[in-house]
Amino acid sequence: MIAPAAVTGVILAGGRGRRMGGAIKAMLPIEGRTILERLVGALEPVCAEVIVSVASLDQIDTPLRRVVDDIADAGPLAGIAAALAASARPWLIAVGGDMPDVRTDVLELLLAHAGPGVDAVAPLVAGLPEPLCAIYGGRCLDAARRRLAEGRFKTSGLLTDEGLAVAWVGEHLVRAVDPDLRSLRNVNRPDDLARS
Repeated sequence: MIAPAAVTGVILAGGRGRRMGGAIKAMLPIEGRTILERLVGALEPVCAEVIVSVASLDQIDTPLRRVVDDIADAGPLAGIAAALAASARPWLIAVGGDMPDVRTDVLELLLAHAGPGVDAVAPLVAGLPEPLCAIYGGRCLDAARRRLAEGRFKTSGLLTDEGLAVAWVGEHLVRAVDPDLRSLRNVNRPDDLARS
């Protein structure tokens, strides 16, 4: 498995929270801790540093290092690109700032598939890639920047359309450590939060 010294974690928190009434989802409390705090707790054991991708520096007040999306309203892909550019480490774990139940053992599972000859690692659930709980290597930066420059903001396309060497982690492997796939659950609307 990749050592923490080689890994930066990024919490993608630059969204506008439109479906949540404009709330910054990473700052929503669940069981006494914000989603941001919960994600930091999951990332810290496997990362040398945890940073936060934001739309602007005044979006979130946190002691963590923040990086600003290069292109406004370009979605998570812009946050991944900004974090890859800001990190000096060869690997980046990206998680959505609205994913309160990410587990460290799921991140460890993904890291176990990273290594030489691999550009990215991502779960494949119900035949679909999960780009917001995934690992990106340095080669992903040029591909992400190219997609952004061309206005192709679909984050999963970075994994499926750019010719990168992606190690797919099958749903059965993820379920072996997270049977209900709660690590991949996100909070988009108030009723999602109520079910947490």
